Amino acid sequence: MIPKVVPNRRDGKSSFKQLATYVTNGIKQSGEPPEKHSWANLTQYITKESVLDALGENVEKTIGVEIGNVQSLASAPAEMYAVARQAPKVKEPVYHYILSWPEHERPKTEDIFAAARETLAALGMAEHQYIIAIHANTDNLHAHIEVNRVHPKTYRAVDTYRDYLTLHKAAREIEIKYGWHHDDGIFQVVEVAGKKHIVRNTEYVDPDIAPTRHGAKQAEVWSGEESLETWCKGEPAADLKRVLADEKTDSWQDVHRVLAKYGLELRETGGGGLKVTDISDDRPEKLGKPMSVSASAAFRFLKRGELEAKWGKYQPPAADLSTDEPKRTYKRDPHKRLESRLARKAVRDALYEQYKQADREARQHQNIAREALTPFVDQDKRRFADLRKAYDARRAAIKADAFLSPAQKQQAYMVAKVTMASARQQLVQQVRAERAERNQLLPPVPSWREWVEAQAQLGNEAAISALRGMVYQDGRDRKKKEARDAIAETENSITAARAADTDPSIRPLGNLIWKVGNNGRVNYNFANGQPAFRDEGERLTFGRADVSDSALAITLQYGAEKWKDGLRIAGGDFAFKERVVRMAVEHGIAIQNAELRGLEKQIRDELAAREQVRAIGQGHAQSTQGASVTRNVSLNEDDMDALIRGVKRNASVVNAVTDRNSYTGTVIAQNAKHIAQDVGQNRVVVHDRSAFDLTPEHGQRVTVKYRSGKAAVSQPKDRGGKGR
Repeated sequence: MIPKVVPNRRDGKSSFKQLATYVTNGIKQSGEPPEKHSWANLTQYITKESVLDALGENVEKTIGVEIGNVQSLASAPAEMYAVARQAPKVKEPVYHYILSWPEHERPKTEDIFAAARETLAALGMAEHQYIIAIHANTDNLHAHIEVNRVHPKTYRAVDTYRDYLTLHKAAREIEIKYGWHHDDGIFQVVEVAGKKHIVRNTEYVDPDIAPTRHGAKQAEVWSGEESLETWCKGEPAADLKRVLADEKTDSWQDVHRVLAKYGLELRETGGGGLKVTDISDDRPEKLGKPMSVSASAAFRFLKRGELEAKWGKYQPPAADLSTDEPKRTYKRDPHKRLESRLARKAVRDALYEQYKQADREARQHQNIAREALTPFVDQDKRRFADLRKAYDARRAAIKADAFLSPAQKQQAYMVAKVTMASARQQLVQQVRAERAERNQLLPPVPSWREWVEAQAQLGNEAAISALRGMVYQDGRDRKKKEARDAIAETENSITAARAADTDPSIRPLGNLIWKVGNNGRVNYNFANGQPAFRDEGERLTFGRADVSDSALAITLQYGAEKWKDGLRIAGGDFAFKERVVRMAVEHGIAIQNAELRGLEKQIRDELAAREQVRAIGQGHAQSTQGASVTRNVSLNEDDMDALIRGVKRNASVVNAVTDRNSYTGTVIAQNAKHIAQDVGQNRVVVHDRSAFDLTPEHGQRVTVKYRSGKAAVSQPKDRGGKGR
C-alpha cells in the first residue's frame, strides 16, 4: 500500500465541494440506499464493481464511499465549510491523500475503509470530518481520503508537518495487520526470526520530495536522450491503440505483432503486472539486462484485466510469430550504429595521428630553439661560480689579516656569510626571471585540446567533430559534478574549508584499520569491525545515519590533519552539525561554516558558563543570589542545569510531558542529549533530543508538539500563546 499526499491548489482556493464532487463521482448511479453504522458516526455508500451509466457503458469510478462525523454525503462539504470557518487563521483546512494498492492485490471494501480510518487515526484526525472514496478506474485499486484539518468540536487544526513519515509507517503496520503485500517506502518491513519489524529505509527516495522523479524523467536529464517510456508513448502507442480498437484483433499475438514492429515485447513481471521490453539489440555479446518499462506507464490504455476478459490468460509471443524487420526501434539499428562508430573511430584515429606528428615536430623545433639558448645557461653558471669565488676570496682575506683578533675574524666570517646568502638569493631570483622570459620565446607545444581548436578554426571537419565531442563531454562532466555536489550538500560529511581536489589517503590513526575499496575510496574501521568513516578524497563520509562520538572525534582529528586550512560541515541534519561543532570547539579544531558562527559562539559561552558554575559551586551561587530555586526535574546530563542557570538562574525547570502536549517558546540551551525551552512565566521545559527528527536552532522561537512520544517543531502561529 502506497500513501501519497496530494498538494492543495496553488491559488490557495482548495475546495471541500470540488474535491468531494471529484472523489465521489459515479456513486449516485448505484441507486442503493446508504448503510448507517451504530458503532460510529459513519455512513457507507456501496455500489458494485461496475455500474451502468445513462449510455449503458461500464463506469468503474467510485465503488464505495464512507463519510465520518457528518450527517450526509450531500451536506458533507457544507458541514466542513462551517467547521473550517470557526478557525479563520487556518489557511488550508482541506487535506487530501491517496492510498493505493498494487495491481495484483484487490482488498475487500470493508478492509480498505478500515485501513483508511487507521491512517486517519495515525494522523490524529480520527474525530475529524472526512470522506473516503474507493476508486477502481485504474489498474491500481485506490482510495481517496478528504478530511477537514479543523476539529469539529475544539476548532483546532492538526499540524501535518512531516505527515508523509506518519503515513508510510502506518501503511507498513496496516500491511502486516491484513497480510497484504509490503510496498517499498520511507519505512520497510524486515523479518527477523519469524517476526516482522518496521525499520527506516534510508535508501528510499520519495518522488513527492525529490526534485526530479525517479525513472524516465531522471534518465532523460542525465543522458540527454529520450527515455523508453516517453518513446513508447509516441508512434508505438498510436499504432497499438489503433490495433486494439480494430474488431479483427482477437488475440494476444496481435498485440505482440504490433509491438515487434518497434523492437518491443510485452512480458510478465512475475507479480501479476506487465512490462514492455526493448529487444531491438538482442546480440549475445551485449552486456547487461535489456531496458524495460512498466506497461501501465508506457501504454496507459492497455489494461491486462480487460484483455484477459476478452482473450483469456496472458500468452507470451509465439515461437512462430511472423514479424517483419522492425521499421523503427527505440535505439537505432545496432549494426548501423556499430558501422557509424567504427567510421568515427577511424576518422578520430587519423586526426590523432596528425596531432602526434604535429607534436613531434613542435618538440623538435622547441629543442632546436633550446639549444640556441645554451650560451645563456653557461653564462648563468659562470655568474654563480663568480659569486662563489668572491666569497672564498673574502674569507681568505679575513684569514690572512693579521690585525684582526680571533673574535673579530669570527664576526667578519659571519658578515661575509650573510652577505653571500643575500647576494645568492638575489641572483637566483634574477636568473629565474631571465629564464622565464627566454622560455616564452620558445615555440610552444600545444596540448591535444589546443591543437584541435586550432585545426577547427582552419575548417578541419574531423577536428570540428572532435571539438564538439569535447564540449559535450564537458557538459556531462559538469552535470555529474553538480549532481555529486548536490548529494554532498544533503549527506552528512566533513570537507575542506576551501575547495580541494584531493585523493583519499592511507594514514595510521589510533586503532583504526584501513581498507581500499574497488572505487579507490579508503574505508576506516575500528579494531572491533565497527565502521568509523570513509575517505572519498574531497570529503569524509559515514554511510549511515547514526555516528558514534568516538567515530566523529577520530574523523575530526583525521580531517584536521588532512586539511590544515580548517574544516567545513556539509549536510541537512542540524543535530549532526551541532555535534560536530561542539566536539570541534572542545578539541580546538577550526570549523569554517559561516552559518554556524552563532552556534559556535553559543557553545563557547555554554562551556564558559559551565566552568564558571563549577568554579564557584552551585550552592554558593544560590546563596549569593539570596533566592531559592524551584526544581522538579531529574536530568541525565550534569551540565544541562548549569547551562540553564547561566541564562535563567531562578527559573522553574520541568521535564516535557510527551502525551499530546505542546510548548511555545525560545530555545535557550542545548547539549548532546537535551534541549531547554523558555516557555514564559519563569518556566523552562527540558526536551529529550531523541524525540526530535529535526531539532530547533538555538535562539529560535518555536512550537514543540508531541504525538505518541515524538516531537514536531513548527513556527508559532500566535506569539502571544503560552505553552502548556
